[in-house]
Amino acid sequence: MSEQLPNKKKRWPYVLGGIVLLLVVVVAVALWRLDAFLLQRARLEATKFSQTLGRPVEIGDISTQLVPHVGVEVENVVVGAAEGEQVPLAELKRLDVSVALWPALTSRGQDIQVKNAEVSGLTVNVVRLPDGTTNVSRLMEKLDPQQPPEEQPPAEEQPTDLSAVRVDRAALTDATIRLIDRSEAQARELAISDLDVEVKDLRAGKPLEVLLHAAVLAQKQNFHITLKTTPLPPTLIPVPERVVIKSEPIDLSPLGPFLGPDVGLQAGTLSADWTAELGAAVPGGNGPTKLQGGLRAQGLRFAGAEGGKALDMLLDTDVTGDMKTGDLSLGKLLMELGPARLTGKGQVKGLLTEKPAVQDFELVGQNLDPALLAEYYPPLRKQLANQIAGPIGLVVKGGGTQEAQALTAEMDLTPVRLRIPEQLSKEAGTPMQLTARLTGAAASGGALRFDAKANLAGVDMRPGLLLDKRPGQTFTVDTAGTYQPASGKAPLKVDLSRLNVALLESTLSGKASVALAGEGAKQTTTFSLALKSPRLDADELLMTDEEIAAVAGPAGAPKEGEEAPEDPKRFNGMRGDMLFEIGALRMSGMELSNMVAELKMVDDLITVERFTTGVYGGTVSAGGSSVRLGPPAAQRPFELKAEVRGMNVAQALSDRVPRKVLDGKFDGQMNLSGVGYEMESLKERLVGAIDGNLLGGAFVGLDIPAAVSGPLVKALPFAGKALNSEGVTQLAEQLPFGVTIKNGVAQLSKPITWTRPEAAMSFDGGIRLDGTLDLAGTVNLGPPLVQKLTLGRATPSEPIPVALKLTGKAWSPEVTGLDVKPAAVAIAKMAAAGAATELLGDKGKEVGKIITGGTDAAKQAAQAEVEKRKQEAAEKAKQEAEAARKKAEEEAKKRLKGIFGR
Repeated sequence: MSEQLPNKKKRWPYVLGGIVLLLVVVVAVALWRLDAFLLQRARLEATKFSQTLGRPVEIGDISTQLVPHVGVEVENVVVGAAEGEQVPLAELKRLDVSVALWPALTSRGQDIQVKNAEVSGLTVNVVRLPDGTTNVSRLMEKLDPQQPPEEQPPAEEQPTDLSAVRVDRAALTDATIRLIDRSEAQARELAISDLDVEVKDLRAGKPLEVLLHAAVLAQKQNFHITLKTTPLPPTLIPVPERVVIKSEPIDLSPLGPFLGPDVGLQAGTLSADWTAELGAAVPGGNGPTKLQGGLRAQGLRFAGAEGGKALDMLLDTDVTGDMKTGDLSLGKLLMELGPARLTGKGQVKGLLTEKPAVQDFELVGQNLDPALLAEYYPPLRKQLANQIAGPIGLVVKGGGTQEAQALTAEMDLTPVRLRIPEQLSKEAGTPMQLTARLTGAAASGGALRFDAKANLAGVDMRPGLLLDKRPGQTFTVDTAGTYQPASGKAPLKVDLSRLNVALLESTLSGKASVALAGEGAKQTTTFSLALKSPRLDADELLMTDEEIAAVAGPAGAPKEGEEAPEDPKRFNGMRGDMLFEIGALRMSGMELSNMVAELKMVDDLITVERFTTGVYGGTVSAGGSSVRLGPPAAQRPFELKAEVRGMNVAQALSDRVPRKVLDGKFDGQMNLSGVGYEMESLKERLVGAIDGNLLGGAFVGLDIPAAVSGPLVKALPFAGKALNSEGVTQLAEQLPFGVTIKNGVAQLSKPITWTRPEAAMSFDGGIRLDGTLDLAGTVNLGPPLVQKLTLGRATPSEPIPVALKLTGKAWSPEVTGLDVKPAAVAIAKMAAAGAATELLGDKGKEVGKIITGGTDAAKQAAQAEVEKRKQEAAEKAKQEAEAARKKAEEEAKKRLKGIFGR
């Protein structure tokens, strides 16, 4: 027994070795099965992707690794050729990615260390086919229809914190771009080869350096770019700090066919030796800015150039500057683009201080004529779309006294012809100049002070379909203020302490400011504007509908193929206050006086904080009104809240009706809401109420008592005399009324009643927004009037009622539904009773009572007619409301149908 124990103890290494071997086998089998599974899935996805690309996609092999690093290696990926292309689009020999396992496990995914990510042996074949297209352009055309429709971009989220990610090395090595030209009988092949891109030690808090080297149409590397950034933030979004471009002379002629016919490059060479220390010149950068060296492109010849002209391009710089202090030194600045030339020299020190110093500073542009450049580079004509032609004059110089130096910039566009669609136009030779002067900072390190003047006399603003400003008419702008660039969290801000505008015969003066903060969907624009004018003629300044139609076509109707409607959320992020004070304003034929308007804007909502003005002999205040600018004009919701005092009704209606309707003055309140400004929309969607008093009023165009008297006299069994019509119905000295507006009808809240010496009148019903009357009521003829109509034969003891309706347009009313029979019978009986009394004395009085039966019959008949009319009006209103409800339901069903596509 004792001899066997040592043997047993010696067996444990074999057992342990067996276990280890078993684990290795298990892991190997697991990795083998994992590799097989991943390869199967990848090839399945590649097959689906092949259908999208219209060309085969193949994956050779996938292998994974778990220790000591988690890694994956993909080999021999091929994106094949489509029909007629003969060579694959792309080939990849190997993709290798490895991530440190232990830090990822112990940190639960919070520490991701990519040890290496390398793409090697990538070859991209760009083939120019016999029809002049390329395999790349064909691929893009196939992918374009498959793009999903654009959706509203989601609201921006906070940038992702990637400080846990570290990449020790990422590289693209030994890549090749083959350029194969099969458009001619003899195929040609070029290459951008030996392409290497390498990034090392990518992590938050460390600067990033990217190196790119390539052999462009050469046997060895001849093109080099180095990019260095500031220390990366937690988001790993880089801020460039230094860019170096070096290139030996490269013949660009062979590349021409692959740039496509839109470019049309036929010849040219490129060389570069340029270094840019960007510093604070880029957002987020710091320190001075330096530009050294240059870029040169010579003998660039493009298809269609006039006379085969060759274009030379040159950038030669020795420039240093400091954005914090406003220092700028132009040791050399030369930019040449064919005949166009920009040169600079001299120094500016302390531009962002209170007292800048300028030494022999000059920046001059010569032959800056886009149309002239298009003679060398014909595609520029299409890009310009005939919008600009003629030399632009540009001169920036130092000036001022020794104690107050400044930079003055002058731009002269007088020789230039402009055609900016939907904005403006200008003929060559008509005046257009801009002069700006920079005079240092408002305080040390503060905002930059400036003043500027613009003369736009030669500009035609009518293409913008707003201002009726023609060439030769006055248009000048004179401003002064400060400019504060964005810095850190501080927004870009412009303050205009002086803003003077002279436009035609009108002048405006005031101040303004604007601040831009944030980016993308979170960008906010905060502004303020305060303007004053002694007199402003908006009817003179703004184009009429007829003028707009003459420029833009009938009613400015959109043409087929025009751009989609503007985004209703285009005003999101706008925040501002506006104040307008105008002594006299003419607008839409109205003469407003002492107008004060204080408005607030939040996104697309404009709210009237305060509005007062004199108009039509009275005053109007409209605080609390609002409108939304986002929807199209025909769909913009608005709310109008106004108080009116002493407004002359005849003047207010004079431009809106063909003939006078009402006289008198109006005191009251309006509370209305609706959608759109066109009458058709208002008829359906305007709702609200108007309440007030009409003082000293008269209904012009119809003498109601006279209109009743004629038919009444004719219905009498004896001769009478109708009233001579004066064409006017005098109303009460104070006529209170209220209307509710709905479904295109202004309905009286309660009957309006007034009494004149000759008659008392009462009406109920409504008036449509197009001016159509629908009023039913009674006219109570006073005893003196009845006596006058009957030539003294009948003198009733109380008024005689007559029922009638007023229809037609308000400016051309008609009396309809007039029922004079009950009144005529009552009056005839009264006349007979009067005759009996005259013949029989007191006995005749008793006979008269029996004959007449009083005036009760006439009253009852009139009242019955009024009730009948009320019932008819109520039934009509009910039918219209039901029709409106059904229409709304139909519109809702149509919208749902559009949403669900059924």
